[in-house]
Amino acid sequence: MAFYRTNLPTRELFSLVSVVIVLLATNINSVQALSFNFTKLTTANSGVTFQGDAQILPSGLIALTKSSPFPPGQYFTTVGRALSSNLVPLWDSATGKAASFVTSFSFVIDTTEGPITDGLIFFIAPPGTVIPQNSTTPFLGVVDSETSINRFVGLEFDLYRNSWDPEGRHIGIDINSIISTKTVTYNLVSGSLTKVIIIYDSPSSTLSAAIIYENGKISTISQVIDLKTVLPNTVQIGLSAATLTGESYSIHSWSFVSDLETTASYVSNI
Repeated sequence: MAFYRTNLPTRELFSLVSVVIVLLATNINSVQALSFNFTKLTTANSGVTFQGDAQILPSGLIALTKSSPFPPGQYFTTVGRALSSNLVPLWDSATGKAASFVTSFSFVIDTTEGPITDGLIFFIAPPGTVIPQNSTTPFLGVVDSETSINRFVGLEFDLYRNSWDPEGRHIGIDINSIISTKTVTYNLVSGSLTKVIIIYDSPSSTLSAAIIYENGKISTISQVIDLKTVLPNTVQIGLSAATLTGESYSIHSWSFVSDLETTASYVSNI
């Protein structure tokens, strides 16, 4: 898959995935499909459901957490999530076939307001998902720290090392737990734009991601996950962030395309 050909210039790589998304969107033959492309949003017709402290900014960007300066030495937890308002057909219970999908989003994390904590996550969860109890700060708004029953798959951008984390800031693939099954180093630069491309290839049951930094460097991560064994046949997708110290998390763009019948044939040829 193209994610491992990291010698591609950033612009070419992102353009390649954009072409793939267009091809997928124009070749959807099944009614069990979803596609969207969010750039600048308005409250009138955003197609996004907001939870917690998440909101649309006047600029049309999505703010996942509150970013107002806190008084010196005083910190407050803030957590917010933005979810696609439409459900995603993930697999067909009659045929056992799973969908493949491509999603991309870009974000900026600004850490100028205080010490760096917590992070951001793209997640897939059962329909009707809400912010769990006991899920602020290190649990990123997706995990209830008081129970072992958490059902989701996610790609996290973790800024703070907790007792269960590897050394340093990292990107991790999470399955029903905030303890990542696989990680790579996260090279955070405060205020810079990070682009993320995620592909799930159903035939190989592989979730792959490319993280493209503003300086052109690229990190990759992948994990074999049979989503049929983890998630129900219909899901919601979203972005969530949590912090204790006031760094801001803004989403600048987000696109997604999925098809239960035809996506895989295109994704596998990238």
